Amino acid sequence: MEAPRITFIGAGNVATHLVRAFHDAGAEVVQVCARTPEHARQLAESVGAEAITDPGKADPSVDFCIVCVGDSAVADVARRLPLMHGIVVHTSGSVEMDVLRCASARVGVLYPLQTFSRERSLDVSRVPFFTEGSDADVLAAIDALASLVCGSVAHADSAHRQYLHVAGVLGCNFPNYLIGCAIDMLAAAGYGAEVLRPLVEETVAKVFDAGATAAQTGPARRGDVATIEKHRAMLPEGEACIYDMLSRAIMAKYNNGNEQN
Repeated sequence: MEAPRITFIGAGNVATHLVRAFHDAGAEVVQVCARTPEHARQLAESVGAEAITDPGKADPSVDFCIVCVGDSAVADVARRLPLMHGIVVHTSGSVEMDVLRCASARVGVLYPLQTFSRERSLDVSRVPFFTEGSDADVLAAIDALASLVCGSVAHADSAHRQYLHVAGVLGCNFPNYLIGCAIDMLAAAGYGAEVLRPLVEETVAKVFDAGATAAQTGPARRGDVATIEKHRAMLPEGEACIYDMLSRAIMAKYNNGNEQN
């Protein structure tokens, strides 16, 4: 495809990585819009784009308008956009495509299944993108756009994208919280977070090499109630409830098996 002209709405974690990835892939980033002028200016200047703070000033002639804002803000941004001649997409996992129809006759979704942080470098080419389009031609155009920056593009309508989004929370957000709890426990005993890194990395490797069922170990996996009770007593009340709930779920799944860790 010819180098697409793109306006980005948003300058947060997702937008920061996508703006730079598409720019590096040869797309022309025309505008970057953000509520905070400094955020818009910094990101826009990094790719030679115009910085704006009002979605209503988006260039209607661009090929794509990519809305990279929080899920709860997508519909409001769509209502504030002018009538766009090109394709309008959002990057949300939990928002339906149809909320964009007030901004364009051609709409879709460009959902990257990844966690993004501004301050961390990330190889976007390894991120799987899931797309949806209001018709076959729009979907093909969005697929071609995604293919500029990544090697894995698949289709997911709103219903299937909900499964992806829940899986992302279960596989990323919750483990992040639990690892944070583990780091706090280590700190209470005078240890640094790095002692946990080899364990976490090996756990993730085993999950994808052997599968989560085969990779499961620990006191709940072998039905070691005495150890579970000792651990529970060491934790703050809220974390103890989570520990207990997860332990019960693991024991139920494995029927209190007696295999050793």
